[in-house]
Amino acid sequence: MDLYHSTDCFGVSELRPDKARMRELIEQLDDPEIDDAEHPDISLTHDGSGWSVTLYPSGIATLENLESSESETRFLPDVSRAAALELWLFLAAGKLDALHAKAWRMD
Repeated sequence: MDLYHSTDCFGVSELRPDKARMRELIEQLDDPEIDDAEHPDISLTHDGSGWSVTLYPSGIATLENLESSESETRFLPDVSRAAALELWLFLAAGKLDALHAKAWRMD
């Protein structure tokens, strides 16, 4: 089983959140007070590979490898909450090919 963890908008990490918990975390992005949170974004990191998907209230998702200084941050605009969950599920399952197959931008 792949090792992964989430970090919520308060900076609290949780090891291996299940699909229902991921949904709850993603719902935090719709909280009207998220702009007052310590981190107005949430992320999921695949510990084995270093890849991380960060989600923002505006609907932007970023993909970066936290273990590589040569990795450029990629982003997707207009990501629905359902699509955000799909990105996280791919990452949690170690389906990096499916994750990288999305139309990530680098500009």
